Amino acid sequence: MTLPSPTRINGWKSIGAYFGRDRTTAMRWAQSRGLPVRRIPGGKTATVYALKEELDAWAQRQADAPDVDATEDLPAPAAPSPRARKRRTAWLAVAAVAAIVAAGGIGAFALSGRQADPAGAVAPLDLPDDPALQDLYLQARDDWAKRTPEGLTRAIQALETITERDPRFAPAFSALADAYLLAREFGALSDSQAFTKAKAAAQASLRIDPDLAAAHRAMGFIQYWYDNDPASAGQSFRRALALEPSSAQTHFWFGNVLSDNGAHPDALRELSRARLLEPGSIAIPTDLAWAEWAAGRQTAALASLTRLVETHPEFSVAQECLAIVRLSDADYAGYVEAYSQYARLRGDASLQAHAAAQETSLRQGVPALQKLMMARALDRVDIDAGGHAWPAFLASVFEDRAALLDILQRAEARGETWGSAGTTARIRHRWSGDAEIIALLDRRKPASVA
Repeated sequence: MTLPSPTRINGWKSIGAYFGRDRTTAMRWAQSRGLPVRRIPGGKTATVYALKEELDAWAQRQADAPDVDATEDLPAPAAPSPRARKRRTAWLAVAAVAAIVAAGGIGAFALSGRQADPAGAVAPLDLPDDPALQDLYLQARDDWAKRTPEGLTRAIQALETITERDPRFAPAFSALADAYLLAREFGALSDSQAFTKAKAAAQASLRIDPDLAAAHRAMGFIQYWYDNDPASAGQSFRRALALEPSSAQTHFWFGNVLSDNGAHPDALRELSRARLLEPGSIAIPTDLAWAEWAAGRQTAALASLTRLVETHPEFSVAQECLAIVRLSDADYAGYVEAYSQYARLRGDASLQAHAAAQETSLRQGVPALQKLMMARALDRVDIDAGGHAWPAFLASVFEDRAALLDILQRAEARGETWGSAGTTARIRHRWSGDAEIIALLDRRKPASVA
């Protein structure tokens, strides 16, 4: 006998519409009432779906329960304590696994919190208990994912509101840390502002829930890029992955850190894993191309970045990476072109002013451009993360040994250690026969993340 195939309903919006409700209601029912929603394994952007037969059976169970109407929202419960929230989470996780086994399904519930682990255990969707805050939280995560200055500003404002109104909801604090961290790259926050705010938010999240993977990921990012503590960063990332093995964002940021630290095979593996988990992302293949460049694959990286800026001309980071890769080949015209696009996309007045100055200097000749670039790099040593690593790279590209030696000696006096494995590798290659330069460069090597 051939069994009838089930009817599949795709997406939160369609699942909610099946009951005459919106997507937020469907997500809340998945959290609080065991709505049987599934996903194809593959990260937070994977396809969310439900089977009509299972939805009908669930609705019937709700209707059969005393005093419960499955098509109506339940009143929002009082905010539970963190301990009560964990008890609820654990009970729902067990119930979700039992439901999947009983149904013989191959998918997992669509969750935005902790993901399915290799053994198949799942955790429920983690949203604020207040329905109004649920909408705000979901919109904030959407805005964060856009990686635009406007989107990040909205996300930060929304998440700050949520943390004020629901100060025991740990994921809002970790999401706020993520938003601050991206605002230094895509928004208007300086490194110092962004990292300071992000660290406070991540620490607050961990005080509420010490087992929240996203908070450990944010701490790992901060420990590496701001605290200059690679060993602790590695521990935090590994803890985050142990808690949430299928997080594309954690594999992504860990791969980024490993690449900067010089662990190239591990970095490429983590970034490739992130790309598999989150297909369609533009940020991940951009950083994968950058990691290829850091590993010495100049031709492949240049081809990938060129293709990315052609297919996604609005993505500022791809333009920035392309600018640096071109500069490493002493392609000054190509560098200025890509940098100008990067500055325009960032919408930052100071970057745009510097881009315009570079265009003017290039018309005067390469020496004028080099002088301008070096002056700005040295002026920003105490502003940007990385110390003297960028000025040293510029001096090497400019083939100015005296300037490079002076910069390395300044870094030595300050006891700086650098990641920047891609740029330092090119300094090392260019000056491989210069014992004095190489000795100073060797002392800039940071501790290992791995």
